[in-house]
Amino acid sequence: MNPTHPRQEEGTTLLEILIATTVFVVVLGLSLALATSFSRFGSDADADSAAQFDAHRSFMRVESLLRQGWSTPVLSTSGESLEIDLLGYSYNAVTDQWDRIAPETWRREYDLALGQYHFEDSSGIPLSVVQCSIEWQRLSSDPASDDYHFGDVICTIFDSLGNSSSSTLATRIGTYQLNEAGTERLPGLFFEIQGLSIVVNLNLQRESDHVPYSVRSRVKRRNFIEDSQ
Repeated sequence: MNPTHPRQEEGTTLLEILIATTVFVVVLGLSLALATSFSRFGSDADADSAAQFDAHRSFMRVESLLRQGWSTPVLSTSGESLEIDLLGYSYNAVTDQWDRIAPETWRREYDLALGQYHFEDSSGIPLSVVQCSIEWQRLSSDPASDDYHFGDVICTIFDSLGNSSSSTLATRIGTYQLNEAGTERLPGLFFEIQGLSIVVNLNLQRESDHVPYSVRSRVKRRNFIEDSQ
């Protein structure tokens, strides 16, 4: 008589399938959450880097114009715009833009009749003085609108003959930062006069959850005519 042995069951049970499925779903969920977190971190880092780059690039454009200043700047009441004279610009009627005459080609000459120095270009033509306005133009006039706290930085160069052209130095400059009193948001760009210097303040934070950036610099005014006398 042959002994009988219980037959081994092959395959997996329903309980094992449920456990394996649960583990798989948990691992998949954790992986997706981690990937989303890394993606969000990368996007935030890219946005912060772009904002920082925009802030410094915009500031350098404004600062470059101010360093060419030829007169005492006139500020608006809000400090969000100024006008200043510039030396060494020539109007190009073909491009409808102003060409900058390279300072290394300037020649300083003395006018005996007037008893003062002036500058000429390499052809002996006196360099003209033009007016320049730099303004932070708000995107909205409604204080209740979010666009009211953002604006474009516009530069306009013009002369007494009616020649004029404007260019945009930066777009959508603004911030969610509040002033020291915590009562209102800071402007994206504003100027101050301190002695013989122009203080430029630029604030940039395009989203409330982004890192705010602020650039502040003191630009000393120069007047080549006064310095040369």
